Amino acid sequence: MPLRAMVTGDTHLNQRRDWLPRILVDAMIGADLILHTGDICTVSSKALFDAHGPVLAVAGNNEDDQLANSLPDRITLDVGGRSIILIHGHLEPGSSARTAVQKSYAGHSDIVIYGHSHKPQWEEVTGTWFLNPGSPTYKRRELQFSFAILTIAEDGEIDVKFTLFDEQI
Repeated sequence: MPLRAMVTGDTHLNQRRDWLPRILVDAMIGADLILHTGDICTVSSKALFDAHGPVLAVAGNNEDDQLANSLPDRITLDVGGRSIILIHGHLEPGSSARTAVQKSYAGHSDIVIYGHSHKPQWEEVTGTWFLNPGSPTYKRRELQFSFAILTIAEDGEIDVKFTLFDEQI
């Protein structure tokens, strides 16, 4: 069965804001599944995602205790014959999320989806594709806000499209 997943992360809701950009909400409504790489921050913030479809989320390093205790550190799933690992990415203090995730997970899955750095990325290393959606609400030093749409066809073909935007309306 094909999958169209809206992939996001590092939203840091209730630390800086308590609403989602319209462009992100529209993407969630059109998705089969919402994948969140963590740093949602609170249970009430997670409810903003839950209201728009099925959500798989992992704990980030900024969740309050109640949310952190309700989320796993890692989710593994299989879609269209493709294995996917969903994690936050805060693996090694002092190391970039990209470096730490690639070091820990290259060769262990078809796709590894992670966050933590707020930097959009789609890169293949040692037969594993690494996807970081960036952040739709807290871009840090990035030029634009972002999220990704991951599509896996019935034959296992993978397609990723980033949505980059300047304003959070």
